[in-house]
Amino acid sequence: MRYSADHKGQTHRRIVQTAARAFKKHGLQGVGIADLMKKAGLTHGGFYAHFPDRDTLVAEATAAGYEEAADRLIAALADTPSDERLEAFLDRYLGAAHRAHAESGCPLPAIAADMSRQPAPVRRTFTDQFRRYGGKLAALLPSRYKHDREATALAVLSGIAGAVMLARAVSDPELSDRILSASRQFYLDALDHTPKHAKV
Repeated sequence: MRYSADHKGQTHRRIVQTAARAFKKHGLQGVGIADLMKKAGLTHGGFYAHFPDRDTLVAEATAAGYEEAADRLIAALADTPSDERLEAFLDRYLGAAHRAHAESGCPLPAIAADMSRQPAPVRRTFTDQFRRYGGKLAALLPSRYKHDREATALAVLSGIAGAVMLARAVSDPELSDRILSASRQFYLDALDHTPKHAKV
């Protein structure tokens, strides 16, 4: 049976989206092609009709993972007053829901540790998307950071991604909560940001 180009495109996107979520949940080496195709409701043999190799899928899934994270963690703040966006972003990123649901969250704490062992094209995609993601975070920073927003955003993003990774890794729930809350307060203080609920 022949399928339309639109059908093939939709199937391709379904595979990529399925892989993006699976890689973030299980790690880049934690799920095989056969399992990914099954999760997407397809046969293993159909994989090569869409991708020349696994690395191509990993690169596309990495980009898709960043896009989903940007939608969930940044675009959702569009209606938040500008002076509250940074705090709201930290609340979401360092929140219990993000910790609990790696599959729908930021790819940084989920797959960055695996990325150094990936081929150059995959790492290049990860790097390009990281730059874009950092740029989106930079736009949330207060105007007083206009001269060094990019550097500040890189430092914050690197730190909070590490905090989420560690909060997921430790076995003590109380310690996990403390990692997230301490990191949130650290970055609010470091950026000299007065929380909207603070008394002045």
